[in-house]
Amino acid sequence: MAACALTVGGVVAAGLPSAAHAQASVLLKNQSAKAVVETVDHDARELLLREANGHLITIEYGSAVRDLPHVNAGDKLSIRFVETLGAEIAPPDSPLPESTLTTAKGYVHGHPRGVIAAFRRERATVQSIDLTTHTLSFVTTDGESHIAVLRIKAMQDFMATLKVGDVIDITRTESISYVILNDTVAPAADTNAAVQAPADAGNAAAGAAATVPAVPAVPSAPGVPAVPAAPAVPTAPAVSPAQ
Repeated sequence: MAACALTVGGVVAAGLPSAAHAQASVLLKNQSAKAVVETVDHDARELLLREANGHLITIEYGSAVRDLPHVNAGDKLSIRFVETLGAEIAPPDSPLPESTLTTAKGYVHGHPRGVIAAFRRERATVQSIDLTTHTLSFVTTDGESHIAVLRIKAMQDFMATLKVGDVIDITRTESISYVILNDTVAPAADTNAAVQAPADAGNAAAGAAATVPAVPAVPSAPGVPAVPAAPAVPTAPAVSPAQ
């Protein structure tokens, strides 16, 4: 997957004298769209979205996310998808970079929303450089060889600073933020979803109202609790016979 991505976009960095610490970062994609959730595959850890124009987007959300907050098949979403690629020289003896995944969830104007951001990082060693064809080959720490055609000028300029044997750290970021726009808010927020909701500070109210998940943002029903007052004005102990 990393190899494919690099070939499409551009990538890389590497090691001149450590003082130079060259680095580059580019934005590959930044789009906003309306979409409908086609499937949520918990086994494959994938979310399949269909945009209004019919295009499909697959989002991998990783094992760190036990269940996608709020999202269910059929939900209408407003999404923003961002993809970036960056690289920098790896200082000698520095620890291997770690991939991470961040998620957040909450409500905006009563509509469930969420963010998933994946940072895939890997270390590589430059094997060959061809400035004429803008082609770079490298091998990652898992022993896999890759060939990348750098189509973005910022990456091509960066490649010109490299030499064979340089060690680089490559970071690929994919993030998606979404708001569910269903006419009926949180239609699938059943008891299972309600158990996860309390993970948000500020969603305690939604957790407490789990039995009525469709309207967590309207706690204005306090017009009925006029019962716990004095029970039916106890009239004086049956004003007994006037003797």
